[in-house]
Amino acid sequence: MTFSSVAGALLVLALALGAGGPSGAVASTRTTGAVVEAKLPGALAVSRGGQLYVLDLGRDQILRRVPSGRFRVVAGTSRRGFTGDGGPGVDAEIALDEGSGLAVAANGTIYFADTGNGRVRAVAPDGVITTVAGGGASVPGVTPIRAARARFAGIAQVKGLAIGPRGQLLLGANGVYRLAHGVLTWIVGSTATSLNAGFRGYGRNPARQQDFVPADTLCVDGRGDLLVGGGNTWSLYERTASGALRFVQGDRAPGGYYAAMARAPDGSVVLAGGARGLARFSPTGRITPIAAGALATVLASPNHFTVGDGVAVAPDGAIYLDNTANNGFSSVSSIVRLDPSGRATLQWHS
Repeated sequence: MTFSSVAGALLVLALALGAGGPSGAVASTRTTGAVVEAKLPGALAVSRGGQLYVLDLGRDQILRRVPSGRFRVVAGTSRRGFTGDGGPGVDAEIALDEGSGLAVAANGTIYFADTGNGRVRAVAPDGVITTVAGGGASVPGVTPIRAARARFAGIAQVKGLAIGPRGQLLLGANGVYRLAHGVLTWIVGSTATSLNAGFRGYGRNPARQQDFVPADTLCVDGRGDLLVGGGNTWSLYERTASGALRFVQGDRAPGGYYAAMARAPDGSVVLAGGARGLARFSPTGRITPIAAGALATVLASPNHFTVGDGVAVAPDGAIYLDNTANNGFSSVSSIVRLDPSGRATLQWHS
């Protein structure tokens, strides 16, 4: 073999190792999909880098908004099903439903409730998709359970997702579970409650498991307290660091309930709902309306929504809102950005 042929062989080997060998496996993984139009936005999430992610119910895909205003596929082929674990998320089939949650961890991992498949799945920064909880045969409850053994179906259908104060994933199903080291631990549903005197309830203690079916929306505030929305009473609760559960507000309050929530950079939680409007929950427990008059100008058409039923907050404090068409408030699906200055801009509409 000549020197040139040896050099050529070594170059080919080096390129092969860099592209697909043990130390270069990421480079061989297709991490990004096609650029598409959104169809029916559901949950929203914003990464630490300010990128907006959309759980698209109409496409059965997870999307990331790109500067052009369109969206790049992160997970899902748009064929409803269950395939692809261990491979590129863009080649996987997923099955999303109304209420499927979405969360982005500090390291960029994207978690979503693959509700139609009874699983919580994750797309790692390298684009590989895996199941992190669900797919088993045992309905989770008060006893810790291996996440792979959990069965999320029926009354235990998984919905809300949030990132906990120490980076753990929190799951809302028949109660709220913390996922750590492959184990699910039930953290909301204990009898250690401190309900305020204003609670009138529906004849049941809302701290019991059956009254959190499901825990539709979750968020952790700057103090580390967990807000839980939903349940049979469609109410808002706060779980403190001590484990006590405090009733905050019920759907009998004027305007109904808040359907979505997201943490803001200042530690407060932005609450959103088409019926109630837009408000802020401070770490002290106070709820104050957010003046959003600019939204009325941007969304002057009655076919749009008053305030979105999905919400996410960017690192700069900007609030993203969305609505799903035919949700009782509009016939148009929209995504809007509300800047800290109060300026609202329409990011996308159907």
